[in-house]
Amino acid sequence: MKKHMRLFSVLLSAAMIVSLAAGCSRSSSQASGVPAESGGVSSGSGEPAMEGNMYLEGTPVVKEKETYTIAVSKHTLDKSESYNDKIGIQMVEEATNVHIEWIEVVSGTADEKIPIMLASDLPDAFLGLLNETYVSKNTGSFVVLNDLVSTYCPNIVEQYNAVEDMRDMLKFPDGNIYTFATDAQISPDNDGGPMFFMNTKWLSNVGMEMPATTDELYDVLKAFKEKDANGNGDPGDEIPLETCENNWAAMIQYYSGPWGFIGNYKIENGKFIPAINTQAYRDFLEYFHKLAAEGLMDVEGFSQTNQQFYAKLKEYICGSYSGWTPQSNFDSETAKEYSMVMPLTAPGYEGQEIHTGYWQEFRGNRTGFAVTTACKNPKVLLRWWDYMHSSTELKWTLAYGEEGKIWERDGSGKVWTIYPETEADYTRENMKYTEGMWTCEPLILAGEWENNNGDEYPDSVLRYNMTVACRDYYQTEILPKRFVAEEKTAERALIETDLLSYLNTFRANSIINGVTDASWEEHLKQLEALNLEGWVQWYQDFIDGKF
Repeated sequence: MKKHMRLFSVLLSAAMIVSLAAGCSRSSSQASGVPAESGGVSSGSGEPAMEGNMYLEGTPVVKEKETYTIAVSKHTLDKSESYNDKIGIQMVEEATNVHIEWIEVVSGTADEKIPIMLASDLPDAFLGLLNETYVSKNTGSFVVLNDLVSTYCPNIVEQYNAVEDMRDMLKFPDGNIYTFATDAQISPDNDGGPMFFMNTKWLSNVGMEMPATTDELYDVLKAFKEKDANGNGDPGDEIPLETCENNWAAMIQYYSGPWGFIGNYKIENGKFIPAINTQAYRDFLEYFHKLAAEGLMDVEGFSQTNQQFYAKLKEYICGSYSGWTPQSNFDSETAKEYSMVMPLTAPGYEGQEIHTGYWQEFRGNRTGFAVTTACKNPKVLLRWWDYMHSSTELKWTLAYGEEGKIWERDGSGKVWTIYPETEADYTRENMKYTEGMWTCEPLILAGEWENNNGDEYPDSVLRYNMTVACRDYYQTEILPKRFVAEEKTAERALIETDLLSYLNTFRANSIINGVTDASWEEHLKQLEALNLEGWVQWYQDFIDGKF
């Protein structure tokens, strides 16, 4: 990490020499959210050191109020009239004397509006809207942050130094840094990916126990199919296993873990290993064909919509499915009937079983905040953004609103997230997006939060406890977090467009119609024709840092 972060460390040291005399007063004023009376360090004549209208340190950031425009992502469930209604934003403006005119882009419309902004109508900054492609194709529209960050962003530099390989994760192929990260560094709730759930009341009704192997799963699903598992008097309306390729958490690929892979590949000892041409992949397909052929899984899952998937769950006809938590799919009483199925073992693959996900993977948005070349004084916006990193409490207020509504601290000062009961038209999700910034807040480091308070809010920690339970089955190697040159991205897309489309079709056909020696041989030929070798080499070169 020291090697990768040398630039940040050196620049931080230089910046801190300048600010040593006033460092304590700056920190205390920033943490409180109250503007400092002095406005910054002394110039030697008793006056704060300034650069035009901007103070070099402390708060406020500017002497006379300045206004900037920022295009920001706004969730459809956000019920606030404006970002300036959010308490965290109000606190930042009070402290910095910087006013923001927000250009709020509702989620789902960004791909339509961002290109127009980039082409002809740049705001002063973007927040929560950009991705790697937008930045890499328009680097001339963004301020290069390499040198500015050391002088104007001491809080950011200090905190980024605590994140391994952070500089590498932010650096674009041309060697420059154009963006800052937003959202949480890690999110244990997300670590496990989709979970496999089964109705334990149905298990009891058919006299079965939670399966531990794929053979036992087959027996359970068969019992669900034949024995009126939901107890409604109709032994023919049960769907033992429900899936949905149009639902990110319910796709069939998440069931391949018993055979030692998830999806299309795995990484072992730094090697990118395709799964799609292996015996394990064929065994996975043949197992699920058996389920499909005997009516133990819903083959409509390959074509049905999200709405159809959720409707079937709510009909109480699905014995098992893959999702986030039962609480997110059922009423509170029904949700209690569904429990997580631990990773299953397949015959011949004992000890190879894995679960989707990675423990404490970096999950921040690396292109979260960027200042554009249209900004009249980028240094002011950088100091404004840096102030947002001045305390954990401020970050949490920006992320989730006023303390005591969605989050609070215990007696030791640790932060706990809470989800209080809300009115029907103002749900927990509405509250999160309305009170806070919906992943647009400054990067919250791993040490700046604790898990939800399970004693008072047991449902809110259910997800976290499930991810911990599966921790020993998570994959340990992951693709690097690194931006890639546009031409290399295009090279990968050229291969994957046809390859992944073919794989989706082949997987569905194989599960519905079965796999024969002839169809498998044809499959291997198709992979060769679709440049499987080039696909593997691209990812291996990426892992090896060759681009």
